[in-house]
Amino acid sequence: MSVSASSCLDQEWERMDISLIAERILFGNRLEDKLLLPETWTDVRPGPAIGIPAQPGRPEALSFAPRTERVPFPQTRDLVDDRTRGIVLHFFANHELLAIEIMALALLRFPDAPAAFRQGLMQTIAEEQGHLRLYQQRMESLGVELGAVPVNQFFWDCLRTMQNPLDFVIGMSLTFEQANLDFARYYQQAFAQLGDTETAAILQQVYDDEIGHVKHGVSWLNRWKEPQESQWQAYQKRLKLPLSPARAKGPIFDIEARRRANLSEEFVEQLDVFAGSKGGKLPALHWYNADCELELARESTGYSPNQGTRKVMGELMTCMMFVAKPGDVVLAHKAPSARWLSRMRELGFDLPEFCEQPESSRELRRLIEARRWERLTPWGWTPRSLDMARILDPGGQKPLPIDLAAEGFWQNPWMELFRKSALPALRRDLRQQISPNDEVLWGPAPADGALLRDMTDVLMAIGQLHEQFGTPAVIKSPYGFAGSGMLRAYPGQDLSESQIGWIERQFKLYGAVLIEPWLQRIADISVVWSPEEEALSSFVFHTNAKGQYKGHSLQPVSYALDQELRGMMFASKQGQEAAYERLLEVAGLVRSRLQERGYRYAAGIDTMLYRWRDRIHLRVLGEVNCRMTMGHIARGLRKRVSGYQPSLWQTITALEAQSKGWAKLTDLAKALQDQHPIRTKQNAVEQGIFFTNDPYQSQYVLGVVAVGRDAIAACEGMGADVT
Repeated sequence: MSVSASSCLDQEWERMDISLIAERILFGNRLEDKLLLPETWTDVRPGPAIGIPAQPGRPEALSFAPRTERVPFPQTRDLVDDRTRGIVLHFFANHELLAIEIMALALLRFPDAPAAFRQGLMQTIAEEQGHLRLYQQRMESLGVELGAVPVNQFFWDCLRTMQNPLDFVIGMSLTFEQANLDFARYYQQAFAQLGDTETAAILQQVYDDEIGHVKHGVSWLNRWKEPQESQWQAYQKRLKLPLSPARAKGPIFDIEARRRANLSEEFVEQLDVFAGSKGGKLPALHWYNADCELELARESTGYSPNQGTRKVMGELMTCMMFVAKPGDVVLAHKAPSARWLSRMRELGFDLPEFCEQPESSRELRRLIEARRWERLTPWGWTPRSLDMARILDPGGQKPLPIDLAAEGFWQNPWMELFRKSALPALRRDLRQQISPNDEVLWGPAPADGALLRDMTDVLMAIGQLHEQFGTPAVIKSPYGFAGSGMLRAYPGQDLSESQIGWIERQFKLYGAVLIEPWLQRIADISVVWSPEEEALSSFVFHTNAKGQYKGHSLQPVSYALDQELRGMMFASKQGQEAAYERLLEVAGLVRSRLQERGYRYAAGIDTMLYRWRDRIHLRVLGEVNCRMTMGHIARGLRKRVSGYQPSLWQTITALEAQSKGWAKLTDLAKALQDQHPIRTKQNAVEQGIFFTNDPYQSQYVLGVVAVGRDAIAACEGMGADVT
């Protein structure tokens, strides 16, 4: 054989080698290059790995367009028009072209990948080329030439920096191609309904082939992941921003196609309920630091919650989903089950992404630093949440909803209203500003309380309350909350040594105590607001005998109160505003005062209706909550609960469940759910019981929403006492 003849044979042999085919596909600038594929090929000369190219070669008409020139993807309702259908197919054709180029890049970037993986990739390229040809032919018959629509490069930007074959499997096979299971099925059905059987047949073929492509990726994921990892764990762990699992879903969720592709049931369930951002919108990070008042009460840094507090908060952290928006992230000690999330979605609630909070602060910091965020949304602002906000925004580019004093956190002007020590003066001011001397509405002025700084004054004030009103005196710490941080002094009884010691400790810690007459509480009412919503929201809420929070009525206040109290709150007399309108006025004034002091975050006030000498009064102000409250969660729940049915959201502890014969909260939850199934009307729950934290995992506390009198009665003796 001559040298020239041998050279020609070598060249022909090389032209069929995978590396040269991939190079021609990736860097060629003609459509013929992208569609090049011999009937057979070899893989004996893979060559060295190439670097990361900025972009693939392309015909000029198919060059990546600037963002400003791109056209929006057509709406489904517009598919009746031939040209619009052609434009949709143009988008699909570009996706196929991008997939072909990225697969060629994977072959060139990873020449040492297993031969079976590379052969499978070549077969996938062949099928994607077939899809591209079919799309091109059909769109041209609909009047749209390939290249007539500006094309984007999102797939390319996400995957061109892949570092190993598993990165390719995660990003292409299990994200973009998995999403195409949904898109292909959805549009196949849409075109079929329009009578466009030709396009529907193309999409059916794409759908069938795509199942095999995802299956190819699943097989290699199973080989390359760590043995102890599930498919879902391995996928989430290795998926890189700007991609997220949300990108692996389309306008429908085709469970059967995913099963045929050998994705595990856990993977399918978890992806089905995953609701994180697709990577474009920056998420807010929601953190349930409901122990914020315990932290602030120290008036020094270094706070850490005890084990009991961590356990209870850990199970209630998921309630932040009711203030989160789609695409946001909620920190949780343990991710809720797909079963519960699926149920909540069925009820119409938007699902955020849940992220498990690491135990160590170092790991939490790494988790936060690994992503970009819109903002932090904590339960309350404290030194700890401020530290977390600085991790989210190390450059300090995003303004905080609170002003910070240079002297330290506890010197912030708004902290004055957080402390109960400000309440007597604030109540007097509000009374004077709204309706001076209106004891019929507000009750007697002594009910506003007094701030005292000396033990002698405390003893004299107690004596005066006993003598004047014949009622117990309540002594409160400036940082008392949830029924704690207070004691009662009863008529005819001297203070005990332990009570005197407690008062002296408050003087030492905070310099003062608050003293008030004990008031016969009839109903508690809260008003809440948030910076993103101008409107105020009001609720009747419930406490136990110790004053500890137990739940909220979700229907409007006018329905939640009994007839006598409803008349007192909503009746207008002699041209005066109703008591309810006065209450909203109080809330508005407190909101303004907080804003004036530099606090522009979620907050609320609590107050109550109380009986005093056979008359019912509205307290001017119970307390100010410079933080989120359960009222903010109740506002999110109220959107999916009928306003015309009695409804109660309450927390039930394991001990309360055991007192009624239930060994575990999970047993109680199953019984309540079975006995009181959900019935909806006009997208709102009208009857039944559902849960606001995962009932399949609850050990210490369970949030229960009961709608309808029978459902509420089923919880009697546990949680809130509404009798």
